[in-house]
Amino acid sequence: MNKFALILFTIILFFIGLVGCGNTGTEVKQTDQIELNAEKIVSINLIEKDHPVATISEASSFKRFVQAITTAEYDKGQLDIAPSDYRTTVNMKDGISYEFSFWIGESNSGLLIQSGQMGHYRLSDTSKKDLLDLFQTTLKEDKNSPADPINPQPPTVQVTVGGEQFDAIQGSYCWNEYGKGVCVDMASYDQLVTKQKVHPKAISRDQVELKFSSVPKEIEVMASFPGEERPDEALSVDNNSFQLAAGSGRHLYIIQARWPQGSASYVFEVECSSSVSKN
Repeated sequence: MNKFALILFTIILFFIGLVGCGNTGTEVKQTDQIELNAEKIVSINLIEKDHPVATISEASSFKRFVQAITTAEYDKGQLDIAPSDYRTTVNMKDGISYEFSFWIGESNSGLLIQSGQMGHYRLSDTSKKDLLDLFQTTLKEDKNSPADPINPQPPTVQVTVGGEQFDAIQGSYCWNEYGKGVCVDMASYDQLVTKQKVHPKAISRDQVELKFSSVPKEIEVMASFPGEERPDEALSVDNNSFQLAAGSGRHLYIIQARWPQGSASYVFEVECSSSVSKN
């Protein structure tokens, strides 16, 4: 009886070992190759370090991108290197987005990371060169083409306040036009306003006028107070006009606007001072 029990125990251990090996193999396969279908891509947002976002929108470019990253070899090791040369957000037709970071500059060997996954991937020399060419060509064309109907952009908004007139800085947006849709994430509002060329000074509660290149269906305005222990404040908007928030100091004004084609955010900065009462 004891001999039979020993044999049975040995058989059970043998099968447990087989199941364990099988599970390990399956887990490795889930991360050893990037899976992406070029035909289901809507657009690819491309960022070179701190430069403005460019958009890849051609089907042939989608295929080049997918061919390069899906043939990369997986390495489970973690990287401790300098910030990436390029970042991309791949927007899919089903609304899902995938983010990748690339080290493909001349001094880098050709690595990429997919956000949300452990480890990294190694690109072949051919894939590295093709991606670098694709990215550099896209950035060059985007810089030389301020208006491109293939890459839909939301309207601009002109601000009038404190005797000054200037354009608000474009923030994040989602836009669908000309049969194309794109969502773009921008930097924080604090970072974006560093691009503002005009720096108006006004008295708190002064009136602000907004002029959109295309009239939105809805507008919301929020005042933010950097460096102050003061919560953000929602402001009332009437006929594309609103009053500055009370109090003195540096105020950021964040605009959220919506159209049938999508939505967009904007930001501008005003140096406010309290009104002086007359005796």
